[in-house]
Amino acid sequence: MNSKTILNKIKNHKISAKKFYGQNFLFDGNILRKIVEKSNIKEKINILEVGPGPGGLTQEILKSNVNQVFVIEKDKDLLPLLEDIKVSFPNKLNIILDDALNFDIKALNHGPFKIISNLPYNISTLLLIKWLNNDICNTSCISFTLMFQKEVAERIVAKKGSSKRSRISIISELYTNPKIVLNVSAGSFVPKPRVQSALIYFEILKKPRFDFNQTRLKLIIDTAFNQKRKMLRSSLKKVFPDVELALKKVGVDKTKRPQSVELKSFCELSLI
Repeated sequence: MNSKTILNKIKNHKISAKKFYGQNFLFDGNILRKIVEKSNIKEKINILEVGPGPGGLTQEILKSNVNQVFVIEKDKDLLPLLEDIKVSFPNKLNIILDDALNFDIKALNHGPFKIISNLPYNISTLLLIKWLNNDICNTSCISFTLMFQKEVAERIVAKKGSSKRSRISIISELYTNPKIVLNVSAGSFVPKPRVQSALIYFEILKKPRFDFNQTRLKLIIDTAFNQKRKMLRSSLKKVFPDVELALKKVGVDKTKRPQSVELKSFCELSLI
């Protein structure tokens, strides 16, 4: 099915994007092909897609060099469209009717897999954080190729010193090499969102970039970035009895703000 066929099927089934599911269907065939291209599929592996909607991206994935494709869709109204695609690609498409936030991606650990998704924007960062914090480096997942609102994407890839540096930047850098690989205009979606979008390719690291204490690291970065305009000597005083001594131990200037601190230093702080 091409984009026009899918649009016709949506009309025939009286399907429309649901705001409470965060749905914006992607129909631009050129963009769909580029997403698969940017996913860097070099071997015959499994793919997980979250929120396939009417299946435009699903079809492009199925046409590439993949083994099995697993799609997680919460909206049961879209199942007839996905079932049609399944008929066109026998024994390759697996449809899971579920909330992606409840799905454990470790269920796919029987072989190498990638995640490729035009994520529902209302759960995009929640899903990313869940996947990353769920021991992602010890799974067989090779990469994520994920669509976000452009503003969110820029925060995810922000480096030390950027005003856009945030908690999600730190977590993404700890477990992956994230890079914006494609900008996507609002006109590529139906309905047309009010924001621009960007595609990020995350290469999953074989192990976290540095040693750290997960509970302490979360507390430190949450506390620091909740008051990102404050110097660390002020924002972290509730975390460390002697905050200036702690910062000195890891070589961080007490007058720095969190966006100016290296990931390594946050990890070292978590071990004090």
